Amino acid sequence: MNIAILAIGNEVLCGKIVDTNGATISREIEKVSAKVVHREVVLDTIDDIVSGLRHAYEYADFVITIGGLGPTIDDLTREGVANYFNEELVYDETIYQEIVDYFSRMNRETPTNNKRQAYKFVTGSVLKNNNGTAPGLTLDKDGKTVYLLPGPPDEILPMFAEYVLPVIKKLVDIPLITRSYRLYAVGESPAEAKVIHLYKKYPMLDIAPYASVSFFDYIVTAKETEADELNTFEEEFLGILGDYCVGSADVSLNAVVVNKLRDLNMDIAVAESCSGGMLASSFVEIDGASEVFLEGLVAYSNEAKVARLGVDRATIERYGAVSEECAREMAIKLQNLTNADVTVSITGIAGPSGGTTEKPVGTVYIGICIGNAISVYLCHFSGSREKIRVRSKDQALYFLYRLLNNQG
Repeated sequence: MNIAILAIGNEVLCGKIVDTNGATISREIEKVSAKVVHREVVLDTIDDIVSGLRHAYEYADFVITIGGLGPTIDDLTREGVANYFNEELVYDETIYQEIVDYFSRMNRETPTNNKRQAYKFVTGSVLKNNNGTAPGLTLDKDGKTVYLLPGPPDEILPMFAEYVLPVIKKLVDIPLITRSYRLYAVGESPAEAKVIHLYKKYPMLDIAPYASVSFFDYIVTAKETEADELNTFEEEFLGILGDYCVGSADVSLNAVVVNKLRDLNMDIAVAESCSGGMLASSFVEIDGASEVFLEGLVAYSNEAKVARLGVDRATIERYGAVSEECAREMAIKLQNLTNADVTVSITGIAGPSGGTTEKPVGTVYIGICIGNAISVYLCHFSGSREKIRVRSKDQALYFLYRLLNNQG
């Protein structure tokens, strides 16, 4: 089944807002064995929306629009779709009352312009929005299907999961099986060189790598009738790259680590410098992290490392704040302060300035203390300041994952 996605909004087209919704929805669609064959971004004008729909329906008969359902004058998705299908929009008092109720729950008056959101297609259906004021809409006409979804992620994603994804599942012609493998600590090219022969050996499988900043995923899809071949492929694939695999692409590494700490009945504290709290934040993102995560300290300056953690000033003066010795002390001193079962330290040079010949930008030390055992890793990252910080956080999670597996 082929699906097209049309994102609508001047702010998306000019880059002020990144269309993360389209990426998330595309991944969910692929998981149920449908395929996104076209994605496009158009301006908030009726002519551009009509043109975008015309283009989308060249690729698919099922289109999802994102955004343009708000109450302001530039939200024209309803009008654009109505124009394309020659469909009438009618006011619906029930929709409006739900909007009024939404504002009442927040003890606010309903703005006059929100009445624009109470219009629906004469022959279409309304998708209830439990997280905002813009209802979704759907229309089936002339052999074409369109779903109009709001733009905010906390509105569109629940609506997509409740109303759209179940419909797509029912429309998939051939049941498929999809498995995914998330790899860390190996480059995309070296990994592919190790498994390139599997592409020819298993031509019936759709094998697709997807790269990210710190990791990449292999997504492998097969027909249900090819389950045996997929199982054999998986055994061979993991036999080659299993040491780098941390699980499936469906579960983030921070969630895997939190669950592993819970299983081992261990708690954790972190001390960060160049990553600036990213590692601590990655734990807090996970529901139930309070069972294992004690605290995080951002000791950015040398003075903070000395005053807050108790790092020996002589260590910093002799070896530098970005050094194996400093990372080691940060992890050990944090353990002394918190009595945590596991402590992690990160110290490095995120750039773009601050590097030297001996310690260029991207030099990062990661210390991990588990009980009486301390491990310190030297990493060299490249890219922007943001990428180096993200990679530092992700690499710390990967090292921690491997060490915790050994504990198990």
